[in-house]
Amino acid sequence: MTHRPYTSFNDYLKEKFGQKVYKVSLDAGFDCPNRDGTLAVGGCTYCDEGSRAPGVKPELSIREQLRDGMERMRKRYKAQKFIAYFQAFTNTYDRVDILRKRYFEALDHPDIVGLSVSTRPDTLSAGALDLLDEIGKTYLTWLEIGLQTIHDKTNEKLNRWHTYKQFEQALFKAKQKSHLNICVHLILGLPGESLEEMHQTIDTISGLPIDGLKLHLLHVIKNTKLYEEHLKGEIKVFEEDEYIHLICDVLEKIPSRMIMHRLTGDAAPDKLVAPRWALEKGRILHKIEQEFLRRGTHQGMKAI
Repeated sequence: MTHRPYTSFNDYLKEKFGQKVYKVSLDAGFDCPNRDGTLAVGGCTYCDEGSRAPGVKPELSIREQLRDGMERMRKRYKAQKFIAYFQAFTNTYDRVDILRKRYFEALDHPDIVGLSVSTRPDTLSAGALDLLDEIGKTYLTWLEIGLQTIHDKTNEKLNRWHTYKQFEQALFKAKQKSHLNICVHLILGLPGESLEEMHQTIDTISGLPIDGLKLHLLHVIKNTKLYEEHLKGEIKVFEEDEYIHLICDVLEKIPSRMIMHRLTGDAAPDKLVAPRWALEKGRILHKIEQEFLRRGTHQGMKAI
């Protein structure tokens, strides 16, 4: 049993499967309404290649990407069980028959125990939800909804062009499905947002019927609109200790039933401009645990 001061996704998977389970990131060739002209072009201001994970080769088929990712993790971690993670761009943004084909292509391996699908709240059709619920009867299935913030004015600045109301509507439709777990993505430190506004987002989300949270630290990545703003001195990123204190502050308010999928973020070292300290993920997670120890608190201690 873990003594971690927060409910971690890794611990949850270990308890569920009796061993560590690793996510294999995939790029299935989906597009995004913020890129194809449906809502906007150019994508979100912070987004580079749809937030594709380092090492993913989109020119390969889904099966080939899966084999490649699994082999790397077997060599590095001696991994045995995996979750197929549709990560890049918007992974419910297509016809249901195409979604079905691509999801099941990724599930067609004996070492795959789950499916995780990352998407936007405004691209979740009834058919897509039915499909994911169907898969959830056999595989552990997580639907990851990118919200980032409850403040519509911020998402407009980010060139995202969906609203908090659309997110709520999508969430409650998804919660009608009994075989789906819901994880919500949030970014702390978005341009122009105050600490008070970040806490407003956390307080609102903490009161919703969701199963997990993924907290991202704002990254400035090369060749993005955000990078251009950073070069002009318009973007402020967190200092290391500042972020660690904020993470502990917000975790104290997040109910312990919510599984924390991420507390920082991942980026390719050759692409991350700022903050560079975020590359030392293990050290940062250790400092977060040490800060909780210093405070004598834990996740959910101040939850309403």
